[in-house]
Amino acid sequence: MPAAERRKSILAAAQQVFAQSNLQGARTRDIAKAASVNQATIFEHFASKEELFQEAVVAPLIDAMRGMHERMEIYETAGTPDEIAALALPSARRHLQDMVEIFPLFTAAMFSDPELGRQLYRDHIAPLLRQRGQVLDGITRDGLDLDFVGLANFGMLFAVAMDRHFCGGEADLADLARQFTRMSTGGFARELSEE
Repeated sequence: MPAAERRKSILAAAQQVFAQSNLQGARTRDIAKAASVNQATIFEHFASKEELFQEAVVAPLIDAMRGMHERMEIYETAGTPDEIAALALPSARRHLQDMVEIFPLFTAAMFSDPELGRQLYRDHIAPLLRQRGQVLDGITRDGLDLDFVGLANFGMLFAVAMDRHFCGGEADLADLARQFTRMSTGGFARELSEE
């Protein structure tokens, strides 16, 4: 197997093992077994278990979170909350799917090691959540703090992912995305005058 493919295989296996066992509980021999390689092969690609955790868990988590900030100017073209909801629907679907997929990685990254979780939140997650609020600046109802809006938006996505992960929630993500956009736009979008 070429080195690039082997590395991808190790990262995929590490994601599974870290999601099940967290950083402290995960053993490199379990990752090696899941990737069908020996432990020495893991250390040919990664200097330590911590580096592997950064590459397998933290980096994809941050990439997925960054993907939530692409539509600022588009929302400002809407004239009504219903138009905002229609424009937001495709990204809401994508964000819900992303959150469902990264939930195990997110919890492993945030809660495996308290200091790592604190640093990850302060350095990466909190700024992305603030940016999420800023994305909605042009459509947010007067009097609402944009940081709070970003947190509330993320909280709804996180709650759906948590429910699916722990309770096996089977609700259709497309339907949940419609409800999410309706609740978001009806709950905090300012009233726009029709011209």
